[in-house]
Amino acid sequence: MHGHRDAGVAGQPEERAVSNNRTDQPAVKRPSFYTAAETAEILRLDESTLYRHLRNGTFPGLKIGGRYVVPGAVLDRLVDDVLVTGRCVDLGAWTEQWRHDQIAALGRVAAANVELPGGVA
Repeated sequence: MHGHRDAGVAGQPEERAVSNNRTDQPAVKRPSFYTAAETAEILRLDESTLYRHLRNGTFPGLKIGGRYVVPGAVLDRLVDDVLVTGRCVDLGAWTEQWRHDQIAALGRVAAANVELPGGVA
């Protein structure tokens, strides 16, 4: 199996499989959230740059107290979107589109769960 070592949630190394579209490889659990330092390393950028984007809201993250974490799903989607478009993705525009998609999905879920009196839609 081809793979590389990645920092886990508690700073412990974690094995992460590199996808080569083979179905015989077991899935390796990745962290749900990455620290800002881990995210900056994954994206190969300066940590201060990532913090600036997190503070400005131009990169999705979660602030808990004074600390920022980034959902692994955000990184997965960013990579997927870059691969789908086959071109450079502008982070600010990508984040705005991501936000729009999330709000639209929440709206669809809320609309599907609304029950009107008398069963009228």
